[in-house]
Amino acid sequence: MTVGSFLCAFLCFFVAKTSVEAQPYSKLDEYAFRSETIESTIRSAAEYQLGLYGKNIPTKNWLVGTFFSSFVAASEQTGDAWYLQQALKWSDASEWDINNEFHADDVCPGQTYLDIWFLKGGDEKMANLKAKLEPLLDRDVIKPGELHDWEKKDKPFIGRNIWSWCDALYMAPPVYARMGKATGDARYYAQLHKLYWDSVDFLYDRDEQLFYRNSKAQTEKLKTPNGKQVFWGRGNGWVIGGLARLIPYLAEDDPMRPKYIELFNDLAYSLAKYQGGDGLWRPCVNDPEWHQMKETTGSAFFVYALAKGVNEGWLPRKYFEPVVMRGWCGLVDCVSPEGRLGWCQLVAGSPHEARAEDTKDYGVGAFILAGVEMLKFQPLEKMQAEILRPFKPRSVADDGAWTWYNDERVVFHNGVFYASYVKSDGKTALTAFGLEKMPSAHARKEMVLSSREQKDDHNNAAFLPLKDGRLLACYGTHNMTKSFYQRKLTLSQWKEAKASDEQSFEVVETKRGLSYQNLHRVEDENGRIYNFFRGNNFNPHFVFSDDEAESWSKPIQLIRIGQGNDRPYIKYASNGRNRIDLLYTDGHPRICTQNNVYHMFYSDGAFRRSDGSVIRTLEELKADPMTPEEGTLVFDGSTPNGRGWVWDLEYDSKGQPFGAFISSPSGQMGTDMRYWTARFSDGRWTCEQIAFAGSNLYPKEQHYAGGIALHPENDQEIIIAADVFPDSGKPLPKRVYQLFKGSKTSRGWTWEQLTHDPVNNHLRPVIVRGKENALFWFAGEYRRYQEYDCEIMMSMEF
Repeated sequence: MTVGSFLCAFLCFFVAKTSVEAQPYSKLDEYAFRSETIESTIRSAAEYQLGLYGKNIPTKNWLVGTFFSSFVAASEQTGDAWYLQQALKWSDASEWDINNEFHADDVCPGQTYLDIWFLKGGDEKMANLKAKLEPLLDRDVIKPGELHDWEKKDKPFIGRNIWSWCDALYMAPPVYARMGKATGDARYYAQLHKLYWDSVDFLYDRDEQLFYRNSKAQTEKLKTPNGKQVFWGRGNGWVIGGLARLIPYLAEDDPMRPKYIELFNDLAYSLAKYQGGDGLWRPCVNDPEWHQMKETTGSAFFVYALAKGVNEGWLPRKYFEPVVMRGWCGLVDCVSPEGRLGWCQLVAGSPHEARAEDTKDYGVGAFILAGVEMLKFQPLEKMQAEILRPFKPRSVADDGAWTWYNDERVVFHNGVFYASYVKSDGKTALTAFGLEKMPSAHARKEMVLSSREQKDDHNNAAFLPLKDGRLLACYGTHNMTKSFYQRKLTLSQWKEAKASDEQSFEVVETKRGLSYQNLHRVEDENGRIYNFFRGNNFNPHFVFSDDEAESWSKPIQLIRIGQGNDRPYIKYASNGRNRIDLLYTDGHPRICTQNNVYHMFYSDGAFRRSDGSVIRTLEELKADPMTPEEGTLVFDGSTPNGRGWVWDLEYDSKGQPFGAFISSPSGQMGTDMRYWTARFSDGRWTCEQIAFAGSNLYPKEQHYAGGIALHPENDQEIIIAADVFPDSGKPLPKRVYQLFKGSKTSRGWTWEQLTHDPVNNHLRPVIVRGKENALFWFAGEYRRYQEYDCEIMMSMEF
């Protein structure tokens, strides 16, 4: 390998997509999280930078002003008087003064002067600031030469003229906020709010929730080599770092304070999306492929601000703990033994390369601020608590999603989990995911099943173990073909699974193709295998095999509802011996405004109502399919509870069917859905609304909820995905879908939030039937059923 190719591979490692999976903590992480390590590391970084200055430390500029803006906070948090002594010495050398009060960069040193004033008092410490800034509080005009020498005309004294570049939002606004608190003069706050929010309007992209470095109207036209907009990493660091330095100095009852915190939150969630696998961000925050190296000045501001946000309660702790802790470890990894913080992008106004040996004082200042907040954060304690937590998400496949009408989509067979999904390129695939005791041949091995491609999450396979030890996988396309396809997997303890040639079985006669696969075995019928699918005119059908899927019967229509687009949706469960249960609807809730939920079961050659009475025998069904209402009504979709849609079906502790479905009190809109369970006991069905489900995943499919999974071995536990809190319906942060575990108690259902992800939606959980009841789901960005960027996830315990 050449040096160039090695470097390329090295850099690509860092910009690879960050996995949803939380990487296990290491001994190096433990070291980085110790309080004594944090204190010694930021002290060594401060000393190294002072050594670079030499005897004549610069004064009254933004570079050194940013560096010293961290010192008072470091002194207070660590109890180390050395920081305060250095800050006092520098402030004295600066004569507690600033140069041009109109220029935000020149105002920056005032942060340190005022931090010292709040600690020690002394009018001389802010006398010069007051003398220079107070006349600006009633200003309406900037005269030529006051801000820039080249200006020839008067300009309005507004944010877009005086704070026209995003760096300015770190330099000056925290000084105005401190002056307002120190003097009690409300005009500082009034001028701050006026200037700040005009500057935001000038620089902020509200769609991307990131800041341009300069005028939005001009900068948004610029593109990276990859065709993306240019959002500078350190530029956005200046903004969010400035907010972290500003907000604490706004009064709690200041009506503008929530607006600043809202902007802080928007930036925090947007930045979390772009954190690299090494915990750091790149010079162009939204295009890590452009300059692929890590960059510590922006990253240090991000870690500082996010940690500050958590410590102050502006951000939800559990959502941002992993982001902050990964970021801190990434920063510490960039500090040399002598204290040099490397990978600092040098002075610029846009993204550029950074090098391992590059260090800058403003980056060190941000790093010290980050260290101060990490001391408050107590990361070692958080790490130890996370290690003890049983729920541990692991990535099964890097690319995939599924629908909930194909089962079993995950099975545990011969000590290995097999999960099927549809990749974003349209290929149906599976991954063999073995437990730790299995050999590496089954550690995490993907196999593409389908010879066809259709970008559609409806096409994941269904699995069924065969009696010879092989695994049957059946799959199809979403209405595109008239056939289903199958392969049989030969499994070996020491070798990867081998798949048979793909076989095709045509089972649909009408122009509308096949969808969904559901495989079930009935042992009392000599081991007959049933495959249920959607076929002619979108109606449910099935075929059966008496020779271990070597051949299949002619298709039999199960339910007939008409010739249009309406179609029942069915969830199936079987005990493997003598019974297959069906929980189903009249149709799709988008079409059926009164979408009821029904139940029937198959046993002893006939389909039966819940009470066991026969609806049709298998032979009668061949000539006369059933209608939905011939089954037993479980849920009436005509009530104010709204239309239903089935999600899962299992058996309870007494062996009775136990179902899950959603309803939509918000009707066609699907903006307020609910999760329900249905239990059959003493000859009747009882439905219980157990949780708020939240809103739909995307507008066109108004009733796509996050998903609900029943526990096959414990009918007192349920997993749901929602973008609201299940017990109140209150929206989750940014309405990102999270997983919750529900437990039935004497007082009703209680809920524990399992995932706290600021970026990725966690969707469509399923709990594996059989010996190992692991939890599987997928997580990532899900835009629609044909467009997603998700990973398949699992946790052995939950």
